[in-house]
Amino acid sequence: MARSVVSIYNQALARLGGEQLESVESTWEDSALGRLCNNNFPEILDEALSRHDWSFALKSQALALKGESDRPDYIYRYGLPTDCLRAVELLSGGTFVIEGIDILTSTSPPTLLYVTRVEDPRRWPPAFATSLSWALAATLATSKVNDKQMQQYCLQNYEITIADAIARDLNQSLPVYPRSKWVLSRGGEL
Repeated sequence: MARSVVSIYNQALARLGGEQLESVESTWEDSALGRLCNNNFPEILDEALSRHDWSFALKSQALALKGESDRPDYIYRYGLPTDCLRAVELLSGGTFVIEGIDILTSTSPPTLLYVTRVEDPRRWPPAFATSLSWALAATLATSKVNDKQMQQYCLQNYEITIADAIARDLNQSLPVYPRSKWVLSRGGEL
């Protein structure tokens, strides 16, 4: 079954023992419950995406020069990409600082690696989608059913599932470290 935003909404609602939304073709967006989910979900998604350098959400882009920096420790001022949730590193090397919607650096020309907003749920790994449903359930626990204990329970499960999703994401892209000559010779590879 293809994952959808509505299925994540329904997972969150199921965790609260509540009603379910209909398919996308229905008028779920016109219901109070649908609006509640729609209004809270974008912020939840951005927060979860900002927590880690998700392999499915990394993007690189050459930055556009805006002018010179007025700070003595950085020479240039570049505009951040509009879809940037969190800057990771300059692929062209060097240090940087974020100042509002600008990035200051002495590197020219810089290419920024950053976490971007990924709104297509088919691109999210299952563990990430599960964590989103727990985060939405935590929000709905106070806004829909007004249950602080349920909110705490959902927040705890969100923290557990987002940590699991991060670990899974890290495990699929482990760095390869060069083996020393000693290790190679000991294994008979030299």
